[in-house]
Amino acid sequence: MATIHQTIETNKTVAEMRHSLDEKVLQRPEVKFMLDEHHWDGNVLHAKGKMGTGTITLEDKKVILDIQLTLFGSAAKGAIEQTITDQIKKLGR
Repeated sequence: MATIHQTIETNKTVAEMRHSLDEKVLQRPEVKFMLDEHHWDGNVLHAKGKMGTGTITLEDKKVILDIQLTLFGSAAKGAIEQTITDQIKKLGR
């Protein structure tokens, strides 16, 4: 299986990024469709879905992605990686 491990620089604090993820990403219908479950443990979002399982760790001015893709997700790794990176960068401005 493929993995995605990235660190993305942002201009936001942990609290600002968490709010953005909660309000602007996790509420979107297409995200809800793809995620079977997710929960926060401190500054770490744990998520499991059709494409994979992983974490998004928030630090001040930094987001760390660690995702293990399923076989289905592995086939679309490039597109998934680019979409996540673009969205995090957009939120982190």
